[in-house]
Amino acid sequence: MKNIKSSINVIKSGVGNIGSIVRVLEDLDYEYKIVNKPQDFSDTKKIILPGVGSYDSFINSLIQNKLLEEIKYLVLKEKYSILGICVGMQSFFLNSEEGSSKGFGFINDKCKKFKNNNKKVPHIGWNKVNIKKKSNLFSDIKNNYFYFAHSYAVFETNKEFTTSTTNYIEDFASAISQNNIYGVQFHPEKSFDQGKQIIQNFIEKC
Repeated sequence: MKNIKSSINVIKSGVGNIGSIVRVLEDLDYEYKIVNKPQDFSDTKKIILPGVGSYDSFINSLIQNKLLEEIKYLVLKEKYSILGICVGMQSFFLNSEEGSSKGFGFINDKCKKFKNNNKKVPHIGWNKVNIKKKSNLFSDIKNNYFYFAHSYAVFETNKEFTTSTTNYIEDFASAISQNNIYGVQFHPEKSFDQGKQIIQNFIEKC
């Protein structure tokens, strides 16, 4: 028996890693719906926005499929909860140094590239997530190591929206939350049991 009656909305941007997300949802026994266009959304007020690849390609794909404005409307007006993953989270801000496209603008900040350092960029691999404020997203998380793959991040870690930080070259926001908007810079779909717990927490508790 599935955990909910309706379907979790999973955005297919053309560059997102929806295959791994779908496998997690199936493992957790949730119904889901792949969303390619505005008419595809279910009435379940949960949206997962995966993202990999370049920022401009991601945003432009959403625009071409008429999803950017629809998602903005559903989140701000209809109060759908949304979970952005990696570039999906980065798109919640005003913009990114990686490209020229404007993001959703849910949060008044921007993404910047890691500074030049002896460490390699992109930041790829497992790293510790340090929880800074209580969030249902991290309920019952016993292992704070998650998988990352990114070259850009939000480095203003003392802002109210910062739920957790991680250090690589310098501290950055590895999870954010603001009202019904949630984001993780890491990939929960690639982070084993603790990643599955993040996705389950979003669906059940956020």
